Amino acid sequence: MKKIITNAAFAAALTLSVSPLYAGGNHDHGHDHGHSHSKTVVNEAKAKEVAMRQIKNFVQSGKLDKSWAGVAVHSVNKQTYNSMPEWIFTFKNDKEPNQERHSFYIFVNQYGEMAGANFTGK
Repeated sequence: MKKIITNAAFAAALTLSVSPLYAGGNHDHGHDHGHSHSKTVVNEAKAKEVAMRQIKNFVQSGKLDKSWAGVAVHSVNKQTYNSMPEWIFTFKNDKEPNQERHSFYIFVNQYGEMAGANFTGK
């Protein structure tokens, strides 16, 4: 009887430990927690929303001076980086206390994800 219980416990443990192995971690469930592996390409307007939201987040987190709050997009360019199209949104702020930081660049990839941000544009 003891052997039957031991075997049953072992089988249950094995079954429960193997199934998570098939889940994998190399995919995104998205906001709806589905299993779609395709990403939606966004247009310039959606990419601009991402850039504006990032400016707001940088101000709120203290990474940018408060004077950046409400600054509008000065210009937008589309380029290819590592064979992937992306938008570069340029923001200008003459009220920024640091003279070398009057221009700020946010890079948004074709899927509407921020790819980077800096004061150099590179």
